[in-house]
Amino acid sequence: MDGRDRTVEGKQPHQVFRPRRVLAAVMAAAGLLWLGIFAWLFHFDGVPLQTFLSAAFFVVFFGVAVTYYGRTRIEVDSRGITCRGMVRTRRFSFADIRKLDVLPGPVTVYAIRGSQGFVHFTSFFRHHRHLARLLVERAGLSPLPA
Repeated sequence: MDGRDRTVEGKQPHQVFRPRRVLAAVMAAAGLLWLGIFAWLFHFDGVPLQTFLSAAFFVVFFGVAVTYYGRTRIEVDSRGITCRGMVRTRRFSFADIRKLDVLPGPVTVYAIRGSQGFVHFTSFFRHHRHLARLLVERAGLSPLPA
């Protein structure tokens, strides 16, 4: 849905869903801020080791967050979905999808339960409601409550 819809030979369109780009940008800005703080600490004498470790922790934390938001995506094609996470990629055919759990809250969590395990996505994904409806429709699940 992020500008990457394409139809192949009359089949259903291939759609790509990703987390909102602003999240990666905010994480990158925070990571750069902490990298600057970490570097700035070297200008002072007598800074405790714990302070350096704390700053290094935040640099790594925000680096991991940028990697997560940059790599994570869900591709929907005519045969099923491919969920690419930070570490692994999982493929589910629509026949494998048994249930879509929706956990509402400040951040809605959608859990896709398949015969081979589960993956999840959140309302941080662009067009997350459309993705949920698409999964319900193509997997033949009962409709989501309004």
